[in-house]
Amino acid sequence: MLVTTPEIARRLERAEALNLARQMEAVAALRPGLDARVARLAGGTVAVAGPSFDRKLNHATGLGIDEPLTDAVLAEVERLCHGRGVPAEIDLSPHADGSVLPLLATRGYAVNAYTNVYAAETGAAPSSPPPPGVAVRQLASGGDGEFVRLSVAAFAAQARARPTALLELLALVALERTDTLAFIATVDGEPAGAAALALLPVPGGLTGHLHIAGTLDRYRGRGVQAALIHARLAAAAAAGADLASITARPWNASARNAERAGFRLAYTKATFAKPVP
Repeated sequence: MLVTTPEIARRLERAEALNLARQMEAVAALRPGLDARVARLAGGTVAVAGPSFDRKLNHATGLGIDEPLTDAVLAEVERLCHGRGVPAEIDLSPHADGSVLPLLATRGYAVNAYTNVYAAETGAAPSSPPPPGVAVRQLASGGDGEFVRLSVAAFAAQARARPTALLELLALVALERTDTLAFIATVDGEPAGAAALALLPVPGGLTGHLHIAGTLDRYRGRGVQAALIHARLAAAAAAGADLASITARPWNASARNAERAGFRLAYTKATFAKPVP
């Protein structure tokens, strides 16, 4: 069973920070007029894309793992975020340097959400064939318009609606990145879901990050997400990654699917937010 040592926690945080940085690099390439900004601070990543793109592309992660989070760092995070009209939101690992908590309180931050980080050793995760009628294929490099359409449609049906422009951009980013593999699931030959796997070289080893997974509403409950998770775990192992991660809000469908597929809760991060003045 995977035990979340401080070394594993640092590795997971570094992978998430690198993933966010590479997302923003792809955003800048795809939308050069957007003025998307990314900064590496205190060992983590700060991403700012502007108010139209939700917190997915407007937050900081991984801060305080390899370097202390100082008052000057927090001031720079606020300058970057508030300057574009978005709140300063920091997803803080419980393994970050504890000295930052009084600083966050002094600067007016408050917790507004929690995110679970799940991890699995790719070689130890239980393998499971897809249910009857369900199949998963990995897309060839170069992208696929079907992946974008599927991803947008799957997420658009969720209870918490996100802007269509954001959903489309996230799918295009997955296809743009050279470190990311894209997958499509079908049910009885019909497109049913889509997901991606980022392969992230960080200290500690190549780490797979499973993300942007969605299923069309009419195919939910058919094992599509489980099949996409197992396919990505197998691909991560084949690429040489011995560890994989998934982030999800507590108790949502992604969290349940991750646990059923053999992922275990590594830790829970609090989101510290400071609104735009």
